[in-house]
Amino acid sequence: MRRRIGLAVLVAAACAAALLPMRASHAWGPDGHRVIALVADRVLQQSDPGARAKVQAVLATDKSKLTKTDIASQATWADVLRDKSPEARFGTTVWHATRFKPDNPDIAAACFGRKPLPPGYPASRGPQDNCSVDKIQQFVAELKNPETTSFQRLAALQFVLNLVGDLNDPLYAIDHGDQGGECVALQIGSKPPVRLSTYWEEILVRQIVGSDAAGGAARLAAATPPAEARNWAEGNPEAWARETYQVAKTVTYGFASEKPAGKHDFPARKGQEAACASVPLYRVSLDYETKALAAVKTQLAKAGIRLAVVLRDGFK
Repeated sequence: MRRRIGLAVLVAAACAAALLPMRASHAWGPDGHRVIALVADRVLQQSDPGARAKVQAVLATDKSKLTKTDIASQATWADVLRDKSPEARFGTTVWHATRFKPDNPDIAAACFGRKPLPPGYPASRGPQDNCSVDKIQQFVAELKNPETTSFQRLAALQFVLNLVGDLNDPLYAIDHGDQGGECVALQIGSKPPVRLSTYWEEILVRQIVGSDAAGGAARLAAATPPAEARNWAEGNPEAWARETYQVAKTVTYGFASEKPAGKHDFPARKGQEAACASVPLYRVSLDYETKALAAVKTQLAKAGIRLAVVLRDGFK
């Protein structure tokens, strides 16, 4: 029988344990998740203040103290839980991605056969071998179900806030066997080599968001034409995952057909063992940087708008 994880146990363990060393980067990182949540909050404030009030009311019930209870902080809750609890890391890490093979975007393969949640089990206690597409659908079903307990409703909302952001991260939509970009080096022009994951999920996000997540969200929202926002809001998590995969294939890994320029050794991240030893180094032009920056800006905006759609659906 597959191991299932009780969220109450995870939260208790997380609150009692000291902070463990950070692992490999999470999708978008805290800055990206905060700005995505704030874009969604702005959309709800303008289009569905009733749903927004319900979201705020549920988040206010969080007593775990893993994060503050505002929507931007709560969007990082699922990642903080993984960092603080080895059991949560083991049980929930796979939920954050829907990784298609580079040349075979088969949703069944990416989602472990798409096995349904066992009867009687809340989504937060589901099998570890679930993908983000299926977990979002499971958690939204709990938000919509009036019989969901207040504890499970909060957990469902906390995971949704994080997983919808993850669904729009190109590095979480494709499997190149490089630990989500951790084990490949990218050199843009004459700049020093950087991990692909660091570049996409930290450096580019920082350039777009800046030092103020609220300001970054305001800029993203203002720069999105209404017609484009309506187009991005269409579809469902599976369609969004496939779209993100195309960004991953054509932009993020646009260099993948080229021969590596050599190898590069990265020092281990502080407090961690080395994720991989000598990694392949790809040299790309400044044109790659231009395309990557535009793609990340678009994916963050898409994620915020789509999160608003999911929240509106869950809190009708």
